[in-house]
Amino acid sequence: MPNKKERQKVLSSIWSTPTPFDIDFFDKGDELVLTSNYRDLVQWWLNIFKSVFPEQPYREKNFIIKIKPIPGVTLKLNTSSGLMKIYGKDHWPWIMSNLEDILEQGNAEMASLAEASDNSVTRFLQLDRNDEEVQDLLDMIPEGGGIMMNDYIMKLWKSLINDWLGCGAQIYIVTPRIDEERLFQIYLLMIRNKGTAFTITLVTPEKSSDGDRFKKTLETTKRMMKKTRTPREQKRLVSDIKMQWAVDTLIVHHETFSTNFVAASKDDEAEVLTTTAHFHKSHFHKNQKDNVCYNKLTSPELGRNYLFPLGVSRVNY
Repeated sequence: MPNKKERQKVLSSIWSTPTPFDIDFFDKGDELVLTSNYRDLVQWWLNIFKSVFPEQPYREKNFIIKIKPIPGVTLKLNTSSGLMKIYGKDHWPWIMSNLEDILEQGNAEMASLAEASDNSVTRFLQLDRNDEEVQDLLDMIPEGGGIMMNDYIMKLWKSLINDWLGCGAQIYIVTPRIDEERLFQIYLLMIRNKGTAFTITLVTPEKSSDGDRFKKTLETTKRMMKKTRTPREQKRLVSDIKMQWAVDTLIVHHETFSTNFVAASKDDEAEVLTTTAHFHKSHFHKNQKDNVCYNKLTSPELGRNYLFPLGVSRVNY
């Protein structure tokens, strides 16, 4: 049996498998617990079991259904809560060999991103479910750019990144200063949109001009993720498995510079939002005013004009 850290990395990779429901994993060592807030999850699991284990007998008592896919492994599904446990002396090698395929088996009828996203994360991010919100926000920028308020820039920043993640783009967040709250929001946006085949790169100095080290910001962000609870159930907003996946998935490129922009590229099209606002509390927690300009360009132009000067290669990511 691998140690907890090794299991966490394996489970975070399996968790990244696209599913129509937001499923969370909790590794208890002797068992894996799978949970979700979606009522339809029980029937989803049962449909998968009937497809994957057509010959295996089910044992049902009260609200509990048990199935043994192989000797030494038991799946126990609570039809009241939707909680499922995988346990038994051989549960870990079975999980490594089978769980990802089982999750993929349930993807025949994928839900839309808005339906599949985690409600508590969406609420925490204060994202509008209106698909037109991003364009409405962009339309507020004067032609040729202009000066905008801090709350508008923050809302546009989150909405654009969420939109780009949702369509599976290559995304770049470039800022000379980033604080733990902004980094936390990036991770939550990634978690909300997992399964869309996006790539995301954060370009920031290893040490800012104010002496803030990114490594320290990252550690503070991890502590925040462990402490943050949902408002109603007071459960952890982000589990260890989700946090591991987000930290492993975000590409971090260290470079020294003083510009700020977010950009996305897909196929031959690209978008870039440039601003004088650092993605840091010093620009978003005060009535700060900053320049904002939005442009569409080709992917080669994005690479040539914005990424290559910072040592970032679009091709490599």
